Amino acid sequence: MKNTIVKDLKTLEEIYGQPAEPSVLKEVDFIHPLYRPYIEATPFVALATYSADGMDVSPRGDEPRFYSY
Repeated sequence: MKNTIVKDLKTLEEIYGQPAEPSVLKEVDFIHPLYRPYIEATPFVALATYSADGMDVSPRGDEPRFYSY
């Protein structure tokens, strides 16, 4: 696979295609109760936020439960 800079959704979909329906159904805009224990126990989190201007992913790491929400 050649190196490609992905700057938009169209390019991403050209490379990987559409996401499978089960993946799309997992998208939520809140911390799902089933995911909460896993998130609380992990020492690493990558928080992704997005807006019309794009997306930012901020990795964070420390001892388990170093963050709260």
